[in-house]
Amino acid sequence: MKAVLTLPSFRRLVLAYALNEFAWSVGNFALSLLVYRRTGNALASTGFFLTSQFLPAFITPSVVAWADRFDPRRVLAVLYALQACLFLTLAAAPSHFYLAPILALVLVGGSLGLAARPILRATTARLVTPGGFLRDSNAVINVAFGFSILLGPIIGSALVLASGTTLAVLVDAAIFGTISLALAAAHGLSATLPERRGPRLRVRAALEQANRHVAVRRILTFQAVAWTIFSMTLPLEVVLAQHVLHAGAAGYGALLSAWGSGAIVGSALYARWRALPGWLLIAFGSSAIGVGFLLMAVAPSIVLAVVGAVIGGVGNGIEPVAERTALQEQVEDGWMTLTLSLNESIFQAFPGPGFLLGGLLATLTGARLAFLVAGVGAVSVALLAPLLLRTPSVVSGTDEAGDDRSAQRREVIS
Repeated sequence: MKAVLTLPSFRRLVLAYALNEFAWSVGNFALSLLVYRRTGNALASTGFFLTSQFLPAFITPSVVAWADRFDPRRVLAVLYALQACLFLTLAAAPSHFYLAPILALVLVGGSLGLAARPILRATTARLVTPGGFLRDSNAVINVAFGFSILLGPIIGSALVLASGTTLAVLVDAAIFGTISLALAAAHGLSATLPERRGPRLRVRAALEQANRHVAVRRILTFQAVAWTIFSMTLPLEVVLAQHVLHAGAAGYGALLSAWGSGAIVGSALYARWRALPGWLLIAFGSSAIGVGFLLMAVAPSIVLAVVGAVIGGVGNGIEPVAERTALQEQVEDGWMTLTLSLNESIFQAFPGPGFLLGGLLATLTGARLAFLVAGVGAVSVALLAPLLLRTPSVVSGTDEAGDDRSAQRREVIS
């Protein structure tokens, strides 16, 4: 894995990805807290979630389809520069608080950030694939991502406590500006540009391409179902900690920290096991998430719930990166950016139905049963992974439209 780190441009890309995730963790923490404190309204907090994560999932494929027609180095530099400007504008939010404009800016920022991710990942894949470093590069990025999402809320809360929301947002603006300058000076990031059709036609073509390609279709469908199940418990962790286990705010914090710590362990395990078949890593990660949910469902005290959160976090550190790597190994270069954009949209959009389903179960039957259902669902998904992601039709390289592409495909998630 050390060999891939010798590529100067790769180091810039990893730094950009890690700083991007860190900045968004800091910004989301600070701005969501600001919205709730100023409004005292759960509906306003829900609006922040919708504009920062859910709605961008439906906007960014078109943004990526437009941006994918140009040099990725310049596109990334512009996207991060725009985010820097946006956060400079948001720095005035605490002293001039108006909910609607803030949510509008958050929507724009969420869309820009979500668009940058697949472009960054596709650019990285093009850089490292010729040397056979795709799995190595994803392992490095995954570890960086784990630390970013763990440290982001911690540092964000420290900044807010020390100097308020403005400082946290200004720090984000500085980070995005730094990323923009770093990528603008990078070399070797150019790609063969696709035909210059309009964004809508490009998105439609990408969907058709994914549907025709058996492996890609199954990977994306699998992840959509899995992520719906995995997300069911996210709004219920605070309920489990405070109202079921009576562990208070400290217990809730312990659950979050345990999950984040487990994710870092999972990232390290993926780095060690990255040569294993992808379907096996996906199945293992999904089963670990399921076991973690089941332990949390039956936990008599916060201690066992924390153990379950660690195990679930380990799975969370393995499953998404194994799935994304599998997708990258199947997709042709010309469709890489748009297909990864569809994948990122799944990660952003499908937690929405999961939240609703988990909330409904918890309301009707209690939080424990919701965790139990999520655990059984995650284990079921793990058992289905070998059946869905390792099939003769995919191995043969022939899709259902009769298109023979055996020279371009590998065995699914191999």
